[in-house]
Amino acid sequence: MTTSRLALDGDPRLLQLSDDVYVFGTYPYSGLIVTDEGCIAVDGPMSVNICAPWKEFIDSKGPLRYQVYCEHHSDHTISAPYLEPEVLISSETTRGVMDTDEMAREALRTWGEYPDVDPAIVENYTMAYPTLTYRGRLNLELGGKRFVLFEAPGHTMGSTVVHAVDDRVAFIADLGMTPAIQSGDPVAWLTTLALLETLDVDWYVQGHMDPMRREDLHTWRTMLLATLDKVRERDGAGLSAKDIIAESPIFDIPAILASHSFVGRADMPTGLLKAAGDTLQVLGAERMVESVHRHPTDSPSASLGPVSAQE
Repeated sequence: MTTSRLALDGDPRLLQLSDDVYVFGTYPYSGLIVTDEGCIAVDGPMSVNICAPWKEFIDSKGPLRYQVYCEHHSDHTISAPYLEPEVLISSETTRGVMDTDEMAREALRTWGEYPDVDPAIVENYTMAYPTLTYRGRLNLELGGKRFVLFEAPGHTMGSTVVHAVDDRVAFIADLGMTPAIQSGDPVAWLTTLALLETLDVDWYVQGHMDPMRREDLHTWRTMLLATLDKVRERDGAGLSAKDIIAESPIFDIPAILASHSFVGRADMPTGLLKAAGDTLQVLGAERMVESVHRHPTDSPSASLGPVSAQE
């Protein structure tokens, strides 16, 4: 990846994609678009302590008018109480399945634990919930800049893409090279990736690796399709989801993470890789088996409702 870098107290995780677009390469990657009338933030750090310098940087650029939560998974929905946006946005589907306070605290105690965070902060953590939700698509304008938010099912069924039209950047969260289907649907994901490839942008900002180009997105779509074909073959041979994983991983998560640039690698929670190994592999295989047992037009993304069933 080739970008210019802007120091935040000498922090190499802060990437500048254009005059007004910044990415903080922590866990997960967090975005900021600056306009003449304030800022729009996309997701935010999972670590309470890492939220602090990010908020300071945002405040130096202007008031935080909007923050968008791209999905309901815990790592994406922790930061708003600390970043304090005027308006918090998500899709209706995402809002419907977000953590309770106690679910968020449990995530912060376990796979999302950061040893340098005061346990008292975790025990007193309270979720912030969206004050503006949308279904399908939401058009925004701020400071003369156009933004299109749209539902993009795949990694989750309520995932949001933030297309900063005039800055030529799409914030796609975990729809990028994130080898974990979890509560999503692979057929929906493939459809979404094809749509994302048609956007007129220079950068795709993903949730857990450095920003990618269009050719990177195409590589991920090809990998996902090949994996779905492999699962179809193994399912046809009578293998269960666990057997499929035992024979060989459907995604080699450590290898994929190791082979791509990730300036925030050191910010991954200590328990994440342990929790993400076999569990996410089996979930991914189960989702793929479900997909090959139905016609692609029966994918949960074929029709949108206010809340899609998720785990």
